[in-house]
This record gives sequence, C-alpha cells and structure tokens, in this order.
Amino acid sequence: MNRSTANWIMKTIQCRRCFRRVAASEVGNDFLCRACHVLAQLFPQGERNRRRRGHAFITGAILLKVPALYATEDTPLPEKTLFAHFFVRACDWYVCELDPATGRAFGYADLGMGSPEWGYFDLVEMEETVVHGWMVIERDLDFTPTTARELGLA
Repeated sequence: MNRSTANWIMKTIQCRRCFRRVAASEVGNDFLCRACHVLAQLFPQGERNRRRRGHAFITGAILLKVPALYATEDTPLPEKTLFAHFFVRACDWYVCELDPATGRAFGYADLGMGSPEWGYFDLVEMEETVVHGWMVIERDLDFTPTTARELGLA
C-alpha cells in the first residue's frame, strides 16, 4: 500500500451499511453515510418485501437526487423531472419530489383505470403493499431521470 492510499484510508470512514468509504464530514453519529442514514429513517425496520422484490425498493442515491416536496412547485408539469418509476401490473408511479423523512412523494400516478393524474403518494405504504397475495410494487431498475414531456405524460 502506498502513502496516498494510506492517507485516504485515514481520512475517510466506512459506512456500516453500504461499506463505502466517505469523508468524515458525511458520516453521522450512527456511522452511516448520508444516503444510508436517509434510508434508515425511511425504513427503520428494513424493507418488508425486499426478498419478494429481489432488489431495493429505493436507493439512497435516488433519495439524495430527488428534490424536496414543493421545491419544484413553480416548474410547469411537462418540464418536471421524474427521478424514479414504480410499477405493478397496469399501475405506474413516477416520483418528482420527495420528503425523505416521511416517504411522502409527489408525482404522476396511473392506476390503470384510464384517469392518470398528478398527486401525492406514500412510498412506505407502496413498499409494504402486496397485490393478490403475491405481487409487490417494483422499481424500474433501468429508468433514467427524464422530463414528463419526454415520456409523453403531460
């Protein structure tokens, strides 16, 4: 190990959840990086349907990118950036704004009944939802942030 690597190790702290090394200023008293700290607040008992889903319902990186609730209030709906897409059967939810402390999100929701709309939904409740006894709401792993206009939603 060379000196620069040793210095880097001495100046950083490893997150106890994701095991990434981050600057000491980014780690709280719980030895979690900012992203993992937000996830721990949102799901204190962990995700209930993680095993069924096979992937994380939402990642810390997404949580840190999404603006706070009402932050994009002045942006016209077609120009709003959608940061995450969740789905189950014919239902789709797109997240524009999020309160990471409560899991309440604002975005576009289409429940498959022909009347999609912009509104609020709760990500914690969505994560816990099981449809027909076996289907769970999943996150689109290939989704990249895009505007509502580009997806043809507004």
